Amino acid sequence: MCQGVELSEEFLEQWTCGRCTMINGGLADGCYACETRRGAFPRVTVVTVDPQSASRAAPWNAASCQLVINYDLPRSVSDYIRRLSALHPLEAKAPAPPERVAYTFVEESELKSRALREVAALLRSTRQYVDAAKAAEFDSALQLVEDNGAGEEEEGWDDGDADEDSEACDCAHCRGSILGSMSYHPLLPVPGIQVSANSGVEVVRLPLRALEDFDKAVPFIAPRLRGHVCTLICLHCLNVHTPWDGWEQYFAPPECTGTVRVVLVLADGVSWHEYPDSALVGAGGSAWIDILDMDSMDRSDMLLERLVDHEAALLNGQSERIVLMGMSQGGGQSMLRFLRSNLRLGGWVGSVCHVPTAPHTPRNRDPLIVGGRPTVNRNQPVRLLAGESDCVFPPGLVLRDAARLRNVGGFTNVEVELRPGLAHEGPLEAPQPPKPDSSAATGARARSPARGAPTATGASTVSAAPVLSRGASKSFREAEAEAALQRSKAINRAEKRVPELLFVQRFLPSMVDFGPTSGTEAC
Repeated sequence: MCQGVELSEEFLEQWTCGRCTMINGGLADGCYACETRRGAFPRVTVVTVDPQSASRAAPWNAASCQLVINYDLPRSVSDYIRRLSALHPLEAKAPAPPERVAYTFVEESELKSRALREVAALLRSTRQYVDAAKAAEFDSALQLVEDNGAGEEEEGWDDGDADEDSEACDCAHCRGSILGSMSYHPLLPVPGIQVSANSGVEVVRLPLRALEDFDKAVPFIAPRLRGHVCTLICLHCLNVHTPWDGWEQYFAPPECTGTVRVVLVLADGVSWHEYPDSALVGAGGSAWIDILDMDSMDRSDMLLERLVDHEAALLNGQSERIVLMGMSQGGGQSMLRFLRSNLRLGGWVGSVCHVPTAPHTPRNRDPLIVGGRPTVNRNQPVRLLAGESDCVFPPGLVLRDAARLRNVGGFTNVEVELRPGLAHEGPLEAPQPPKPDSSAATGARARSPARGAPTATGASTVSAAPVLSRGASKSFREAEAEAALQRSKAINRAEKRVPELLFVQRFLPSMVDFGPTSGTEAC
């Protein structure tokens, strides 16, 4: 059976109308230009394929669908390609047209079938002729087939062995059963910038469960330094509480001279929410869709709302000095709070994640179209770092969601950076350049910054001979050059290990007004 979304000529003229802009802040029930209902779905056509019709014309109007779902696995590569012919060949002329997608269901009994092997071989051979973004989608599909098609269970694995203890996190924060903890990290030295005595990054680690009885945890996370300039509330990725341990100083931009408060929330069981499609997640995820469980997301969101209110009170009600940040699963969860917030926030920054909206959520739970949704943050900056080689949340999925955030949600300040060489787990290993001939090297060579290092940090390019005022002593010049070199090396290491923190550094000054206020330091 081949299920497709049919796009008639009449529908194309309506749905892809170039004038389709929602007025009233994106809250109108329908488009006033073409009267299409906001978030409406096109008509779905279900086609049953005759097994004996392989040599005859396809039983659909060619070039009529935007989406094809193969409920039954195609019998061969030729059958698979024949079904693809139903996809509409023309790009829709909408501000954010949906991509053409082919999605195939595979039964467990078919994982080792000849038909599936042929389709997988087709994807592998085609992969070398597409760009990196599309190759990531192919890799995701191939990983699902290859990982599940192995057919042999790992030795010693028994479903009965799984218990609550196996899901427990063994990081130092969980082993200590903390209600809340704090640590202080000095700012990275920047040549030419003088910091105050109270400058630094104040890091709070707070288990999500502590927010259920928040009054007990408040004394443990009270600010130790007065007058912090802003607060970053950061949500980690799935299964790791400690992705930023040892890199805390990189949360602050280099021009900051005050105190940045960073709250690292630790999810229960190292997961912010459940996954209804847990089998897909275990195999690396699907390139087409990420199914979200809104009940468990709502629970986490309710607790995070308490934290945002608390941090806004610490800033004397200046909630616009709060920025939400998250990576992977934590990115989607933190954006849900940003979308639902009744407080005006500084902005949202995410890495290798996507927007929690339809089709990942049920239609009646989509935060972009739910009735009475808050709009206070629709003009606030949203910045998302996506990996061109991300196989879990491929670029196509991320860009579609960002387009929906703009066109359906009415958000006006959304930017997605698609970074080459970035996978879901981090930057891919770059090929090592050949070593230069030592006989040709005469004198010191300046070290180039890592590719993609943010220029806004002011530290991605280092000169081997910085320009100094006349009369500067040799020792001073050497100290300045050494400090610059050490900072460059530190930034290069961070770019390889925690690119999301340098991404935060780049945009934080544009999200938060660091101007001096009563009792605060200036950045």
